[in-house]
Amino acid sequence: MPIIEDQLNGRIATLLGRLNSRWRVSGENAGAFQGSNRKPDVLVTQFGAQPVVVENEYLPAGTLEQDAVGRLGETLNSQVASATGAINAVVALRSPPALRDCSGLDDVDKLLDGNIALEYALYSGPSPQEFSRFPQSGFITGQLRDLAAFVGYAATPQDAAERAAQILEDGVSDAAAILREAARLSDDTRQAIVEQLKQDYSEQTLRITATILTNALVFHQNLAGQYGVQNLTQLRSGGVLTQSAVLNEWDKILDVNYWSIFNIAGQILRNINPPSSAVAMLQSMSDTADELIALGVSQSHDLAGTVFQKLIADRKFLATFYTRPESAALLANLAIPDDGKWHDPERVKDFRIADFACGTGTLIHAAYRRVCQLHQLAGGNPEQLHAHMMENCLTALDVLPSAVHLTASMLSSSYPAQRYEGTRTVVTQYGKTERGAISLGSLDLLGETGEVRPLIAMNRATTITGTGEEELDLGISMPPVSQSLVIMNPPFTKPDSDWDGQRDESYYAKHFHGLSTDRDTQTRMSALAREYGRGTCAHGYAGLASYFVALSHHMVRKQGTIALVLPMTALQGSSWQKVRQLISRGYRDVTVLTIAADKQDDQSFSADTGMAETMIICRESLGNPSRRGKFVSLLRRPNSEMEAAEIARAITNITSDSAIGTLESGPLGGVLLSIGEERIGEIIDAPLEREAPWSSIGIADFSVAQTAYQIARGKIWLPQMQEQDAVAIPLRTVDAVGSVGIQDQNIVGRGSQAGFDLIKTTVSNPTYPMLWSHNAALEKKLVVAPDSEGQIKPGKSDRAAEIWATRSHAHHSRDFRFNSQPLAVAFTERQTIGGRAWPNVWFGSRAQEIAHTLWGNTTLGLLCYWWHSSRQQSGRGSMPISAIRTMPTLDVTRLTPEQLASAEAIFEDMRDLTFLPANEAYRDNTRKELDHRVLIDLLGLPESILEPLDLLRLKWCSEPSVHGGKSTRP
Repeated sequence: MPIIEDQLNGRIATLLGRLNSRWRVSGENAGAFQGSNRKPDVLVTQFGAQPVVVENEYLPAGTLEQDAVGRLGETLNSQVASATGAINAVVALRSPPALRDCSGLDDVDKLLDGNIALEYALYSGPSPQEFSRFPQSGFITGQLRDLAAFVGYAATPQDAAERAAQILEDGVSDAAAILREAARLSDDTRQAIVEQLKQDYSEQTLRITATILTNALVFHQNLAGQYGVQNLTQLRSGGVLTQSAVLNEWDKILDVNYWSIFNIAGQILRNINPPSSAVAMLQSMSDTADELIALGVSQSHDLAGTVFQKLIADRKFLATFYTRPESAALLANLAIPDDGKWHDPERVKDFRIADFACGTGTLIHAAYRRVCQLHQLAGGNPEQLHAHMMENCLTALDVLPSAVHLTASMLSSSYPAQRYEGTRTVVTQYGKTERGAISLGSLDLLGETGEVRPLIAMNRATTITGTGEEELDLGISMPPVSQSLVIMNPPFTKPDSDWDGQRDESYYAKHFHGLSTDRDTQTRMSALAREYGRGTCAHGYAGLASYFVALSHHMVRKQGTIALVLPMTALQGSSWQKVRQLISRGYRDVTVLTIAADKQDDQSFSADTGMAETMIICRESLGNPSRRGKFVSLLRRPNSEMEAAEIARAITNITSDSAIGTLESGPLGGVLLSIGEERIGEIIDAPLEREAPWSSIGIADFSVAQTAYQIARGKIWLPQMQEQDAVAIPLRTVDAVGSVGIQDQNIVGRGSQAGFDLIKTTVSNPTYPMLWSHNAALEKKLVVAPDSEGQIKPGKSDRAAEIWATRSHAHHSRDFRFNSQPLAVAFTERQTIGGRAWPNVWFGSRAQEIAHTLWGNTTLGLLCYWWHSSRQQSGRGSMPISAIRTMPTLDVTRLTPEQLASAEAIFEDMRDLTFLPANEAYRDNTRKELDHRVLIDLLGLPESILEPLDLLRLKWCSEPSVHGGKSTRP
């Protein structure tokens, strides 16, 4: 007898309830809604979260969407659920006919507990007339465990989180205004704020204080009803919430737990005077807390951290950027995949997670939530392990006391009723200590002692514990090779600005300028950083992020995982080469994520770095590295934690399949990454080059990357072409066939190597002409005029002669704006010294330099530049001189005298023609003519390549890294 839908709904409800002990799940619940007899197929409720309805139909499920949308806006009866309010989230579930055809409910359970595929989507919104759908079209496919995780994310809608963040930000502004007046009237108030936050008094400090106090009130409300704690409404006397009433209740809470949250908040609140200001602040903040609680997102989202990160005055020096919650969920889910083995509590208790630059804890909290989720879905009870995890397994370090307060708050809020005795959430020393030593915070773990010293407060070293402050004599010891997962978004700034002896006073030791360190301290900190970095992958010009990579490697255990957010230049920059070598030689299961978005801000995983970023996830190899990686290029950043989780699951499923296309396999594209019917990216398998940049990044169409890879190796294999039709072409690196000029600061400047002063050209025939800067308006033709001239520095005539000897006709662009500049290589009629924007490249003859200029500006030459350049900024490729030397180019030394003569003829015919910017190559008739004449007339290639070359132009010009969002894209 077939299993009817009502029976199936009951089994789904029962099994979902087993997968999360915090849920109350019911199937076919009559009377669940006010004023309606309609029964939700499955209803999931949880304290502190929004209710979720699951509407289920067997395929083809013709009325499913109508039924699901119709549930939106209905209101639950308080008698039938632990949560009340309107339904804003409905999961539409399509069940396969195999479930209907089961012989009994036991067989249904076996299928649901097994690998049977379910299809589902989320409808969210206030009413059937106003809603959104995820995915936008199609359905997500997953097993029952995946559905349970999906329902968990549905309980915290993204729009509710965004509204909550705005409510908190507005509430903090209002409270800070009251606090500002109180601080003006009371020195005690001002002093208490400064002492507790360990930072100077400022507007930002006031707002941070208001954030901490509001956060404490939200946590207070979440604890209400436990341990005899009264809620804020119960504490009001005559409608007024007094300072003493709140402090008395906080003291009661402190007797139980939560020192990290309520001690600092209580010390500040206790010293707010006059009392009328405290009452006004509490009223304002409690209203904010009540609004946040009502939205049901206060326990699951880093709301305080979101607001807090906007307020840190030292951010420009510390380079602490806020990791978006959705980005944190993506990284955590990739770093901790569901391998089906998380049922064992001992495995959970042995899983140690560290973030050595935790900020407000977004990443470590996301990782901890992921571990708890997996243990929960495997039938475990993570709440019972919370105290052990807080005391032994979760290490979060930072230099800002207020940030660490919020980290401890987030971790505690996972299971607020569980008491713990201590934490490894620590404010580290930074700068000059009271004993005159120098500390670099978490990086001290790279030192000989292998320990990090907590911030000294009240003449003693302290750490945050569950019930108070614990005195420490020797600091926090963390043995190397001890962490299961190191997850970080480390500071990006450079510790030094020194470059060839030149020092910009305003930029000196930029990273170490944070937290009011003086000049001498900054110098000593820079020296200590260099000492720590010796023998590691750290590099001064890569910045402190490379030091934190070294620390991650130092601390992760064998077969453990590191998961990092880094600037995208880490994948291509020469100063990051040792980091790439470390990963290639010591890690396996390497996954590299970038975003192929139009705008630069949309290429970052952090909130406001303003630069392209990457996520790198890899596992320590036990001496057996894979030397290959899975490169994931997303078309956009995830919009929600739910979407991030689904993207991570899709990536994990695909990367576990050995059938992924490779970079070397020709222009066939990567594996499409989709959520429902929406294409959100591609994945490709590529070698982890140890000496060369990793170039398979930020690319929307991997067939372009595969084409560029083949061309760089002398093989023209274009999209639509069969491999047997590919043609060989003589390519070698620039320095193998010619020479590259010298660094601009060794030509002009204050350094000892400079021989010239730079002056703008004032005569028609300068003695020492220079092509120094970009001017797109004057660079539309192959021949470009010098824009400056050199004046020999006093006493530097010999050095000037050495520099002049490097002059040439051909000049290579260092910073090529694909969406505004036409030329990768420029030609000067007179031999000219190349400058900052246009270093020299010279060959054996003028004819060879002409041939190099022609090739460099063909579509294939542009593609070689793009592939080899660092694409940190949207629509722009950059190359240091070291990268120019290794860029593949036409081997002009193999051209015959007849070919060189042909090149000169082509050059003369085309020298006065105007080119469009590179990103418009698809519609640039001059570029197409150059392609034809160089590839067909000069090199003798078959005309059959012209049609696929047209397609390649369209594909390349459609890449966001090329057009940068310009309207001139295809």
